[in-house]
Amino acid sequence: MNPAAHARLRAGGADRLADLLLDDLLDRPVSEIVDARWMSERLVASIRSAAADPRVETWLRERVNDVRARVPAGPPQIPPAIRVPLGELMARPYVPDRALVGKLLDHETARLLLKNLFQDLLVAFARRLKPITPKSPLPSFGRLSRLGEGVLGAVGHEIEAQIEQKAREFTDQAVQKLVDKMADHLCNPDLITEYGAWRAHGLDVLCDTEMTVLAGEVEKLDPDALIATGAALVRGIAGRDELVGEIEAVLSAAMESAGTQSARDLLGGVEEHGLELVRDLMRQRARAVIETDAFARWFDEIVEGIGTTS
Repeated sequence: MNPAAHARLRAGGADRLADLLLDDLLDRPVSEIVDARWMSERLVASIRSAAADPRVETWLRERVNDVRARVPAGPPQIPPAIRVPLGELMARPYVPDRALVGKLLDHETARLLLKNLFQDLLVAFARRLKPITPKSPLPSFGRLSRLGEGVLGAVGHEIEAQIEQKAREFTDQAVQKLVDKMADHLCNPDLITEYGAWRAHGLDVLCDTEMTVLAGEVEKLDPDALIATGAALVRGIAGRDELVGEIEAVLSAAMESAGTQSARDLLGGVEEHGLELVRDLMRQRARAVIETDAFARWFDEIVEGIGTTS
């Protein structure tokens, strides 16, 4: 490679080339940069290639197993700068849609949960209301006393059986009302503060729980099976004939919304610091590339026969 050209690249030429590429990318209309159809086809082709390659699933399983083998002791180390605003987000007032919550709770499992809980509470409450029967109501009559105890015991068991039967009948009739009451409670605007505090409490519990305990809960989900299911899901999505058109429609809508605006216009200066970071990274890579033998060979091929001067 020509030493003079190399020296000029080192003296700022590589940086200017990186700037030129980045600025050109930022200042061109988005519609010129992105071909919705071409990008959709390339993206779907990449997804399908990855989904069809069994090595991807193997690689993912190895990475997951490596993480599973390295579970640290103690609770998750979440910096206050992240945990505090996340807690505030969880505690924000939110009232869900009553019809939506009603549909979510309209399931036999929800009814079974409420039925079992309410029935047990009714039985326990009714038992506490029963008159307390003395152990020995006829202490001075020997066998007669023991006979009385037996009769009273039998009566007591019969009463308990009737209580449980009535509790089951009542719960069967009331379970739908319980579901409705739960939905009403979850959507009560007067309780938004309380439910927000509950969500924030749940976050605190998770953040303060030992990682080994959390990992144990994940293990119950059978991560190996989840990976296989996830891979099958990706293959199913990637195999759909409509996928290219769907992605193209999303990209086309985004570009239509952007109009003639450039990426710099869309960012509006909000990401100035982020762009400078990208610029610095591109400059660093350009400086590193010009020092490689591959770049020297490429440069020599480009300038061959031109007759450069030092």
